Amino acid sequence: MISYAIPMTGNPEIQERSAARGAGQHQKTSLRRGRIFTKELCGMNTKKKCMLAVGLAFGMSLCAAVQPAPFVSSAAAHFMTSAEEHEIGRAAAERFEEKNDVAMDDDLITIQQRLIASNPEYLNWNDGVHKRWLEPMKMYHSDQPNAFMLPGGYGYMADSMVNFMDTYQNDGYLNKNRMRPLNKTNIYNTSAVAFVMAHEFGHWAGKDHLESYDKQYGLNIISNILGALGGSVSAMTARQIGINLVDTLWERKMSLSQEMGADEWGLQFLENVPEYSTGGALIKFDRFLRLEEIRYPDGKFPKNYRNPHPGTEKRFDRAMDYIRKTSNNRVMVLSSELYIDGQRIPVYGREDIVKRERVFYLAGQIAAAIKYDMFHERCVRFVPVAQSPVADDPDRHNEGYLVVVNDDRTMSKFLDKFRYDTSRSFEENMAVTMYANGDMETLGSIVDAMNLYDAKNHGK
Repeated sequence: MISYAIPMTGNPEIQERSAARGAGQHQKTSLRRGRIFTKELCGMNTKKKCMLAVGLAFGMSLCAAVQPAPFVSSAAAHFMTSAEEHEIGRAAAERFEEKNDVAMDDDLITIQQRLIASNPEYLNWNDGVHKRWLEPMKMYHSDQPNAFMLPGGYGYMADSMVNFMDTYQNDGYLNKNRMRPLNKTNIYNTSAVAFVMAHEFGHWAGKDHLESYDKQYGLNIISNILGALGGSVSAMTARQIGINLVDTLWERKMSLSQEMGADEWGLQFLENVPEYSTGGALIKFDRFLRLEEIRYPDGKFPKNYRNPHPGTEKRFDRAMDYIRKTSNNRVMVLSSELYIDGQRIPVYGREDIVKRERVFYLAGQIAAAIKYDMFHERCVRFVPVAQSPVADDPDRHNEGYLVVVNDDRTMSKFLDKFRYDTSRSFEENMAVTMYANGDMETLGSIVDAMNLYDAKNHGK
């Protein structure tokens, strides 16, 4: 009989204490780095004033965006002209609003404004210049969380979709007792709602609905209609087509490639908005995965389950893959933990965001910062929420954004929101500002990741 001595490191109790000491040491190092970094930005009055001046100086650049080539090329040509498309869309919108409880929503309009302002090459209002434009997206009442586009730039989002994203917890349920507002400093849930909207705008930018309607109606039918009318759609014909579109709305499906393309458009649109994260797509998909677990606990969807989109899990994986690739494989999310260059970044939940979804937000923003060569300490600014040109709230004095700005100040991204009152010392913040300790540990670890990579790669 052979006996094996158990080495000291194999003792579970000793391992646990050793791991705790290691974690504690890492926490102290990150917190110390956060302290040094924050003091450099905010510690002295002169530096504080300088920080605010810099924040205001690059304020205009927060609305600027790099305009990359689109992921999916727009459909080249369709039988209908832009004017005819708009006429049909208007008739369809009138029909839909006759049958449903629809209203303008200021929060949705604000999100749409941010998306359009940051993506002027692809999205636009009715400005008298473009032949195609987006109408204000409206909210409609429905228990089914959904959103869709009609021809002519008319879009609608269900109130249940917004409420589902605004609910604090991520367990597949809607909780009206713990709802977060949209916009202002609510960057996490707003990113999720913004992705839903951006996905729909992707259908519009790609002219997917026109392509689908060409196929569903058949070009021969439309050709006969237009031929009989001298080549244009009359108001009556437009209304008939529009009514048919709405009455058969839920039977119409985009193709798989169109839905995947719209997701990619949506990710691109979010990437161009400083305060919106591509992690908003992960938040949205992850919540729907929780919902599907409740609806179909055995994992088997009924045959009549009408969902034109690819499987939610596949969409989640594609969004995660997009974040990984845009970061040059430097950003990973594993088991709700954030990793940069293989190093775990400590991230904590707060009363405004659960940990898992904060990780998603950070992953998307850091990936974008890496993509546009902004993930360097020299690019970092700490902007108090009350002084921010966007996503601001003049009544909040204990929060700030960790922002990165590219070297020519044409693009920026909000990496995250942190609890820190610039009117207090670092020590006072650690003592009295709720969540400041954990947030400074996260901040310090992010800056450490920047410097470690730059040290190994000579600042490239």
